[in-house]
Amino acid sequence: LINLITNSAETLPLTKNKRIKVDEYLRVKGHEGSIWAMGDSAVCEQDPLPQLAQVARQQGLYLADYFARGQEQNANLKKFEFFSLGSMASLGDWKGVYDGSAVGKHGEEVQVGKITGLIALFMWRFAYWGRQTSWENKMAIPFHWFKSLVFGRDVSRF
Repeated sequence: LINLITNSAETLPLTKNKRIKVDEYLRVKGHEGSIWAMGDSAVCEQDPLPQLAQVARQQGLYLADYFARGQEQNANLKKFEFFSLGSMASLGDWKGVYDGSAVGKHGEEVQVGKITGLIALFMWRFAYWGRQTSWENKMAIPFHWFKSLVFGRDVSRF
């Protein structure tokens, strides 16, 4: 099985930085209809997208919809379009940053603005917590945040 995967990977069209070339429908070039690629490993040369989790998530939802529909219903499928939600980060010391300077589809972006400080940190935490898929994680994450608040960051190493 490993040899099969390795041999197949050698025939895939790659860019100079080893990302798989795909078309606007996330189909691997030269293998349309049989191999798809998404996320950090794939790039559409006509419209390259940033290597972000929100891109991979939207591509995953697009492909899940594609595979759930079946071949007949995919004849009129629209090209994948990325909808940017902006960028956010936790900076530590109860600070965060949100950059909404280009929110929306490519060519139709609107400027939401930039937010910094405690409000941006809470936005980041709410977004991070909301994207968790299991209730176990949704319960554990606030506990870890509380533990870090009370006892400080755990910097021990094993």
